[in-house]
Amino acid sequence: MSNRRTFAVLGVSETNSIFLVKQIAKTNPVLLFDHDTIILNSVYSQILLEHPNANAEMMICPTNASWEADTIILSNIAATNGNLIEKIRSVATGKIVLFLENKKNTKTSGNAAEKLQHLFPFSKVVQSFESGDSSNDSFFLNGNDKEAVRTILALFTSIGLKANIL
Repeated sequence: MSNRRTFAVLGVSETNSIFLVKQIAKTNPVLLFDHDTIILNSVYSQILLEHPNANAEMMICPTNASWEADTIILSNIAATNGNLIEKIRSVATGKIVLFLENKKNTKTSGNAAEKLQHLFPFSKVVQSFESGDSSNDSFFLNGNDKEAVRTILALFTSIGLKANIL
């Protein structure tokens, strides 16, 4: 039995989402969604070019992508899109919802995590944001569900990223 999880990445047009989805696609199935189909096609092509054996699929509907996934990853833009949030809220029940914050600011992290948990009351919300160092592969993780945070920590370290729990 495989312990590979399927990840829906919603909002692949942001730099941190592209970087992360490429890393995840090396070893796990990914479902990609973005409202910008040109960027979606470009990211999909890049993944297959860099990792020919990747299990990646472009999705035209965020609800279907979220329904089929074990973990939902939201870019900063996707997490602030109220229409998208409403579309996926019911299918995110019981799943880890990882929010990729662009800011390197830990002062507001608690408030953002609380707001996200309120948007997804029956999900395990984990917030990820870049650490203050100069590298792009180091992150802090925050969330109310310790097991979900540890799951994301294990994912990040398994794909070559550095992460610490706040």
